Amino acid sequence: MSDQVRINGNQYSWGSIILKFVDGDRFYGFDSISYADKRERVKSYGMARHQAPRGRSRGKYSTDPVKLRGPKSSIQALRDKLAALSANGLSYGDVEFTTIVQYVETGESPITVEIERCVWVANSSNEEEGPDPLKEEIELDCMVIRRNGKTLFDSTLEQP
Repeated sequence: MSDQVRINGNQYSWGSIILKFVDGDRFYGFDSISYADKRERVKSYGMARHQAPRGRSRGKYSTDPVKLRGPKSSIQALRDKLAALSANGLSYGDVEFTTIVQYVETGESPITVEIERCVWVANSSNEEEGPDPLKEEIELDCMVIRRNGKTLFDSTLEQP
């Protein structure tokens, strides 16, 4: 199946994104999110006149840090939610959770990205005078990214 022919109608855009954390609670204030995963595969060579690769490794799966930016109030709301789940009610950096990014638009098939086993690893804030609201940027470390349940890594026999 190929992609659809589109004449008019809406395609996915910023307004199509739904962002949820922890128990499916939706957050509205974030204005930037980025995430990525990769499977590093290496070619293997042998002795032959052609000097072309004989094959490749199964690869090593890894994820890049998830970066989120938003107003201080949205960041603090997430920080408070995670801290409340910690053993002492204060340590939001030890709580493991799932981040769900959904892309929903009329006429398009929904896309659900599950960013699993996240932990908060970095805070960044830079304030300066001006009309814009104050914002923060945070980084999450995750273990697995699934796009509509599908994985970049080989999940034939077992999944992390």
